[in-house]
Amino acid sequence: MKDILITVERQKREIRWLCGALIVALLMNVFAILIYRTSWSELWTQLLWVICIGAGLYALSVVVRGAVWGVWRLFRKK
Repeated sequence: MKDILITVERQKREIRWLCGALIVALLMNVFAILIYRTSWSELWTQLLWVICIGAGLYALSVVVRGAVWGVWRLFRKK
């Protein structure tokens, strides 16, 4: 079997992707607060939803990056 090697650089890259997804989810929450003119306490009370949406965005980015990598590898083998 082939050993899987996970480098520190790869871990840092994935942490950046996760932080980016969480920041996008937080900005979506701020945007919704501004649009609907609700209380700023929503920023803290809806934090669980922000984390869930951030995790969903990260999972979506993993799928998209995997598909792009697969297509790139498919055409690279020619």
